Amino acid sequence: MSTLTEEHIYLVQQYREMLDSIEEGFQYVIASFQDYSKTEGDLVLSDIFSAFLQIAQVNQDISIIYQKDSSMISAITAYEDVLLAAEKMDGLFEKSQEKTEIVQQFLYPAYKQWYHTINPLLIAHVQQ
Repeated sequence: MSTLTEEHIYLVQQYREMLDSIEEGFQYVIASFQDYSKTEGDLVLSDIFSAFLQIAQVNQDISIIYQKDSSMISAITAYEDVLLAAEKMDGLFEKSQEKTEIVQQFLYPAYKQWYHTINPLLIAHVQQ
């Protein structure tokens, strides 16, 4: 495990916070499919997609920081599965039933699996 600079630790902490926020966002979006009082589901889902783009960009920096850590590189590479699941939403964002199915059956499970892979690695690195 390489020694991180304060700047790297800050980046990783911000990255983790973003991942946690996405997780919370998915909880809200999924709840909004059943609870119609949660009227911001589409807005939150749109924010999640924006965050996905940010993750893809930050993953490049994280890859450089952890270039010698094969577990971390593997976890970062696995983010591709999340992006592939996100592509299933292409053109279906306004179609309620299809959107619900894609989020619940593909997108959130792909994100959750990836999150549970990378988050422990990130925690281990910033707590060194």
